[in-house]
Amino acid sequence: LIDSAANMSGADLMEKRIREYIEVKSGFGDPVIQERMLAREFRLFDADGSGEIDMDEFIKVLMGLNCRGSDEDIDELFDRYDADCGGTITYKEFCDGLFKKDTTGIPKDGDVNVTKSIVQRVKDEILRRGGGNGLRSAAMLLKRMDKDGSGNLDQEELKEGLEAMGVEDLMEDDVVRLMNSFDKDKSGKISVEEFFKGLQGDMKRRRKLLVRKAYNILDADGSGEVTVHDIRGKYDCSQHPKVQAGEMTEDEALEEILDTYEQGEADGIITFQEFLEYYRDVSAGIDSEDYFELMIRNAWHMSGGEGAAMCTSCRRVLVTHSDKSEEVCEVMNDLGIGPKDIDIMKKKLTEQGVQDIAKITL
Repeated sequence: LIDSAANMSGADLMEKRIREYIEVKSGFGDPVIQERMLAREFRLFDADGSGEIDMDEFIKVLMGLNCRGSDEDIDELFDRYDADCGGTITYKEFCDGLFKKDTTGIPKDGDVNVTKSIVQRVKDEILRRGGGNGLRSAAMLLKRMDKDGSGNLDQEELKEGLEAMGVEDLMEDDVVRLMNSFDKDKSGKISVEEFFKGLQGDMKRRRKLLVRKAYNILDADGSGEVTVHDIRGKYDCSQHPKVQAGEMTEDEALEEILDTYEQGEADGIITFQEFLEYYRDVSAGIDSEDYFELMIRNAWHMSGGEGAAMCTSCRRVLVTHSDKSEEVCEVMNDLGIGPKDIDIMKKKLTEQGVQDIAKITL
């Protein structure tokens, strides 16, 4: 078996040390005993009893578990558990992340690096053929291969599905390894959902925070929910990566994102997690941090960014003042503001500090 410790990230090593510490302190007790011990540490530093801890409290929990790391590794670990980018971690998020799943979606086994290599090959081929939305399309295809509708695939169904997606260079041993790695209960089947979480991989905090910011713009009332109607009326389809690349029309881009959210129960409500999942798929096909930021900012008209990531989609207008002087101003965060909404533009500019506006010219 391959010793993967040397290739683990700092955050992975911290997780490993925490698990080992809890195993020893619990007398190598069963998982229930270990989770109870972790819960005691969590509650000890949950100062206000809210059931959540922030970064400062998280660092104290780590110290209580005799685990230290660099600021960068601690940030990565916190981000790993803070699934909704809310700035706090619940006990369930902490416990699930530590004991029940690898955040890459790839189960921890002795040959984890070999498995990751195979998964990367599959992912690269799917993205090569399908672009940024290739993973979601591939997931839908594999679900159709699920003959009994259980959400699980046996080895033959997985092999057929991968071949249908154009992944044809896998050896039989590779498919067996994928099955063994993702078949957690040794039932001979794997979960389509978990398999594609492995293909997506983790999403960097910078990207998650941008997605959260975009969602918050849509969620104007802070209810934690937006509607398909909100998306339809405000999404700037011209900034979709495939539209930019000339591979899709704006109408097709709109239908793609709406189809994504109107699957399943089709209740018309989009939670942040659903919104984030869509961008996990898009993110998997974009290497550049600056390009991902630019894509998000331009699609949702989020002013800001620096250099190559600076938003270019917010409207610039010529402002004429009463003394006849003129200046070009950006109407910041102008999502949903149309070319005829002159009064709204004036109000936005005034709020931005632009004074004495006599006239606006588009």
